[in-house]
Amino acid sequence: MWPDFEGGSIVDLMDSVVRARGGMAAGQGLREVVTSDWRDARTIVLLVLDGVGMKQLDLLPDDSFLRRHCAHALTSVFPSTTAAAITTFMTARAPAVHGLTGWHVRFDEPGVDGRVLAILPVTPRGSHDVSELTLTPDEILARVCCTPSMFASLPGDSCLVSPADIVDSPFNRRHSAGARRIGHNGFPDMLDQIDCALRAPSPPSYVYAYWPDFDHCAHQRGAASDEAGALLRAADAALGRWVQAQPRRDSLLLVTADHGFIDGPPQRLIDMEDLPPLADCLAGPLSGERRTVFCHVKPGRGLDFERAVQALDHACTVWRSADLQAAGRFGPGAPHPKLLSRVGDFTLEMRDDWTLRDTMPGERRHRLAGVHGGTHADEMGVPLVQLVI
Repeated sequence: MWPDFEGGSIVDLMDSVVRARGGMAAGQGLREVVTSDWRDARTIVLLVLDGVGMKQLDLLPDDSFLRRHCAHALTSVFPSTTAAAITTFMTARAPAVHGLTGWHVRFDEPGVDGRVLAILPVTPRGSHDVSELTLTPDEILARVCCTPSMFASLPGDSCLVSPADIVDSPFNRRHSAGARRIGHNGFPDMLDQIDCALRAPSPPSYVYAYWPDFDHCAHQRGAASDEAGALLRAADAALGRWVQAQPRRDSLLLVTADHGFIDGPPQRLIDMEDLPPLADCLAGPLSGERRTVFCHVKPGRGLDFERAVQALDHACTVWRSADLQAAGRFGPGAPHPKLLSRVGDFTLEMRDDWTLRDTMPGERRHRLAGVHGGTHADEMGVPLVQLVI
């Protein structure tokens, strides 16, 4: 499943939100969702439940809040991962435009010099030591992120409600410019903070709230694990009680996710170190995700790479990254000037539940029980709840 950028993706959701809040939307908005009354809401609250895709709703009972009120299914972006999708939520632009194409991104801007960084914490692969970099995280983001925050473009007041330990991170500060930032300490406190914003004498026009805990649990324990199910059921029940207690019924609640999940069995995990002919063709470490892998190839070694990668025919589809960009897989809009340099020469789209990793010196060799980032329907499909509160 590729993203539905013709009215059925989270990019289109953000176009509709921007338009409803009086901003200038870049695209057409949602295709099959009636949004004409969104502009009448005193406040629009967008709640993003990290990793809670359509498939994850199966962890909930039939009478749960999210299952009863989920009226539509949308798609994530490509790759279907937090770094790409959260930046879309905060800029209202597709990955093609904002240029953040995975948890790990290779940058060639001056001062970064071909390093692969985990872009959300702005740390280098391997050591995670920012002191190795010649620029501060704020300086790096200023050079590599040229898409402005959507909050700054909206005529009304906005606020962002995010976990307290990341609410003032360099990434959040840059991408929430124009919004008031509020930290929360877990799901109940997040709802309390939203409540305070809604009950203020002059409530904001737009509230963006983010909850990461399900994603953390699913990575460690598995997307279908008892622990993940219990966590989601508790959050669902709390959200249902909170909505029931809202007194005014003049605001709009939208609930969605950045991506879904699949489980990645250990027997389907491939290590690049076990493929020396393929690894020898690479100009640096892999980037992107374990389910969507970007490969930068040494000059003159393209044919060698294509021959060597045939060893993975059972596990992935090999694309020239430029062809994916030309086909619009990274989304609509004028491409980021560094998009192709970031997605490398070849993209490996992992099939079924296969994953691929490499391990740099200094990195822990770890397995993720739950994974995402690829084009499996369970990774790509996300819910949309819309409800007057």
